[in-house]
Amino acid sequence: MLLAHRYWFVALVGLLIVALTACGGGNAAPTATPTQAAAAPTRTPRPTRPPEPTATPRPSPTVASTQSGQLALVDIGPLATYRHASGVFRIDVPNNWTLQDNSSPDELLLIWTDPTGNGAILVNIFEDSRSFTDSQLVDLLNTFLEDRFGNQPDFLYEDPRPQNDGSQLVVWSYTATAGNNIKATMLGNSFVEQRGNKISILTTLVPDEQFDTLRSQTDKIINTYAIDSSAALGGGTTIGGGNTSGGGLAPVEIGQLRTYSHPSGVFSLDLPVNWTLTDNSRPGELILVWTDPSNNAAIIVDVLEDRTQYSNDQLVDKLVTFLKNSFGNQPDFFYEDPLPQNDGSILIVWGYTSTASNNIQASMLGNSFIEQRGNKVAVLTTLVPEDQFDTLIDKTNEIINTYRINPDARVP
Repeated sequence: MLLAHRYWFVALVGLLIVALTACGGGNAAPTATPTQAAAAPTRTPRPTRPPEPTATPRPSPTVASTQSGQLALVDIGPLATYRHASGVFRIDVPNNWTLQDNSSPDELLLIWTDPTGNGAILVNIFEDSRSFTDSQLVDLLNTFLEDRFGNQPDFLYEDPRPQNDGSQLVVWSYTATAGNNIKATMLGNSFVEQRGNKISILTTLVPDEQFDTLRSQTDKIINTYAIDSSAALGGGTTIGGGNTSGGGLAPVEIGQLRTYSHPSGVFSLDLPVNWTLTDNSRPGELILVWTDPSNNAAIIVDVLEDRTQYSNDQLVDKLVTFLKNSFGNQPDFFYEDPLPQNDGSILIVWGYTSTASNNIQASMLGNSFIEQRGNKVAVLTTLVPEDQFDTLIDKTNEIINTYRINPDARVP
């Protein structure tokens, strides 16, 4: 568990983002794209440009309040289960705490803070295909703590403590100073673990002087934390790795279409009523993923506000860079030359080879349309198995051609 003061919490959050990205975040996954496979090109009318990942915001909390010359008591309200939209993890958190989501396409970083600003819970998850030993995980965490907090007053950390669930706990602390020059020892409890290809750090932050009072409540929170190693970080389970039939992927199921209008008014799109929506949006960027019942196809909408006016070549460069960074390390990855569309958008066909859970390999075909409408940069993507593309093209074209962006609406 981790205890921290609001003042140092500003530094902690910013550094965690940098540290864990450097330590293993590695390959950037697309802003919402589940894993796909490669195949031949496909023509589809209707675009939207892929926004670059937004810069990770740094939280800037206010100075913690004090009472009678001491830090205010951390306020832990009734617990409510939080389930991340991707399905990667869940945890019970106080219903009166505020969530700040600083996640990036290839890393989850979520911070909850209590009303006084003197307590926090932090979840940080990234993917790494390598298998780490317990000592390597501890080394990763200790190096992170030393590099980022070693220059703080009275900084120290203890020997790792193996936990019953297989995680490793490192307790650490240093002295923080509140705005009224009150000094307080902040206690950090960081649990590091690997589940499949997921590296996770769960941290609780509270003032040392309050630790014994809060321990039963923080322990209760920590023990609700659960990771789903089969879920994809970018949102939902891997596309193309879903149901199988007769030695191949099960047929994609496209039901009756119904118009979906985003509550912000930024876009609308006709979608199959039997597809499931996962909303991975964050402030300033909409990231929505719909998957079919077989989990072998997806439609992804990503809209970002950007006032810079880009040329077509610049939009293509952004999309190509995005695809390479996101999928370049996948088996048989490829992308084709851009294809300008009649509506002004630009299409890039791309793909790679996906492996289903029963080791069936399938070529997945991605069609990504990039466009700029006013201050909106958007990307619309369809993902289907290549061997089903011709069968599905009429329906996917029908869906794509209903896509509308409202440049006057604001991305929340």
